[in-house]
Amino acid sequence: MTPHRTPWVDARTQLERVVLPFWLEHGVDGDRGGFFTCFDNRGRTRVSTDKFTWSQGRFVWLLARAAELARRGLVEGDEGTLLDLAARGAQFLLDHAVLPDGTTRFVVGRDGGRPESRDQPARSVYADWFVVMGLAELARQTGESRWLTAARPVLERSRADHLAGTAPTPPYAVPAGHVAFGPRMILTNTLLVVAQAAESLGQDRHTLDWLAEAVEAMLAHRLPDGTFSEMPGPDARSLVSRHRVPGHTIEGIWVALESLDLLGDDRSRDPLLVSLDASCRLGWDPVHGGLLRYADTDGPHAPTGTTAGTPYEELVRTTWSTKLWWVHSEASAATAIAAHRYGRRSAGEWFERIWDYTLRTFPGGADGAEWVQIRNRRGEPLDQVVALPVKDPFHVTRNLMQILELGATDLPVSAAAPPSRAGRGHRRA
Repeated sequence: MTPHRTPWVDARTQLERVVLPFWLEHGVDGDRGGFFTCFDNRGRTRVSTDKFTWSQGRFVWLLARAAELARRGLVEGDEGTLLDLAARGAQFLLDHAVLPDGTTRFVVGRDGGRPESRDQPARSVYADWFVVMGLAELARQTGESRWLTAARPVLERSRADHLAGTAPTPPYAVPAGHVAFGPRMILTNTLLVVAQAAESLGQDRHTLDWLAEAVEAMLAHRLPDGTFSEMPGPDARSLVSRHRVPGHTIEGIWVALESLDLLGDDRSRDPLLVSLDASCRLGWDPVHGGLLRYADTDGPHAPTGTTAGTPYEELVRTTWSTKLWWVHSEASAATAIAAHRYGRRSAGEWFERIWDYTLRTFPGGADGAEWVQIRNRRGEPLDQVVALPVKDPFHVTRNLMQILELGATDLPVSAAAPPSRAGRGHRRA
């Protein structure tokens, strides 16, 4: 990293000078409501005015959280303006995306009607959950319970469908016979945000029981070597069973740590901290540096195993070596949290390695505006689509804010700290 600079300064610089200015200038639809996110990977061209519910909910969340940081003086910005924009986005979702049955539309047009996009799915449970996250965070930051009240039916329907095994997961279907880590992790994250909002508003605490249940389901994917299985299935020799998604695991680890703290769970955090080290090792590219999108159970190389010709298998096979922005921003935040809050020295070392790679690789510079989010194995820009045809502001903004918040306590990320703590209070039954 640049001498005499700290991660907190770099995170604030990226937020104030690169990421937030791009989205506040280009992402807010001041005429129709909601947000524009359909830009090319380089951020130079808006390719559609469609509004994918997945990204709309995330945009509400990030504006509400950015308002908190502005209020605390951690980032420049007007708290009231940010909350107003978040509220307009939330109302757009309630008016046009949230349906009476508690599900959400996958994508709407600029006015909230029929989208330009064709052949899009009707629903994804991920979109449902990101709407819930946005509404809940807005409720927490404004103190207005109506937003959380509006989120409840969507949460209840999506959780019930997930537990019943009927929740759709576009853009990628989970191959038959496999149990996916990703939906469990996103549900845990959603319940964490809802529980934080409910606690802030002094509402009922039954969401904590759902959160505790979701954490256990997520941790069931942890393997004896510390890594997490992404999609365990009946045939351990298959590519789907063998492949690993280091970024998902690393993101899930900080979600689990924060959830356990909120729950007052007194178990040791050491297994999760061991898993963080193991997941970084599994994903780290020994040739070019950075974290691979997918790895094999045996190490950082192309996943192997028998295949059945599913679209998901083709995705893994053709994109395993790419370097994605969200993997690196999530890994930067997770390792910083593990070092700073839990005293994990090895996590501090991983943070310095990953953060250095991230800042050298993803900010657009001459290659594009904001961050160029998708790169090839060598770190060169790839003009491709990941998951949705959007340039999503969620991960990078969230993780930069997390790193900046850690710096508010003015401790070096690699400094020695007390041994990893147990949670507050007593372990929940």
